[in-house]
Amino acid sequence: MIPIYIDKFSKIPIYKQLTKAIENAIYLRELRHLDKLPTEKDLCDLFGLSRSVIRKAYEELTKKGLVISKQGYGTFVNRRYHFTGTVKDIFSFGNQAKKEIAVVGSVDYRNQVYPILGLHQGEKSYDISYRLLIDGHPISLQRAYFPFKYFPGLEKKVHQTENFFSLISNEYNYQISGIYTDIIASESGNVEALLLNIAVKDRIYFATSRIVDHENRIIAVILHALPGDYVTFEEVIENEKY
Repeated sequence: MIPIYIDKFSKIPIYKQLTKAIENAIYLRELRHLDKLPTEKDLCDLFGLSRSVIRKAYEELTKKGLVISKQGYGTFVNRRYHFTGTVKDIFSFGNQAKKEIAVVGSVDYRNQVYPILGLHQGEKSYDISYRLLIDGHPISLQRAYFPFKYFPGLEKKVHQTENFFSLISNEYNYQISGIYTDIIASESGNVEALLLNIAVKDRIYFATSRIVDHENRIIAVILHALPGDYVTFEEVIENEKY
């Protein structure tokens, strides 16, 4: 049980005392990411408080982004990196996060990306799967497709770079004229849940980014999966330019 002290004689409202106690426990790491908080009933029974007081404290913590509530499961500590920004800002993850590459392979067809790249069945494309992590917590699952004809020998260079955009510009001398991203909200499947450390059917964003060079060719496609409880877009604009 986390250390909580309630002074019913204090002039400080009880819900604020409870909010502060849990907040301190989170900042002191006595409570860690995804630790489950006591239920409203448990705290009511323990401290002789009304449910409305507990609920108000949890609402305050939720507003501060320190906890998240999942209906039917409970209330959990939220100390994973939380992103708020525009669609194009999803690429800011690359400047803050550690890239953890899982698979570097190739495909000769993928119906989700080949029409976008203008490739035909049989043409080879690199298929690179990786996670981005901040403070050890996965915040994005990504899959990048780079056609062989534009990026020969990429498999020898992919582990040596933290930033695909610098690789595209510096190693292959492409001038990126724009990055266009479409995004949809959905639910996570088994793979996303496992790799992003979330529950199956949790809210999730799926984004498709098309990297365009100065000759107006789509030279690469990146698919993103971003957990909805930790990613909030201030605006969702179809075909927003990077």
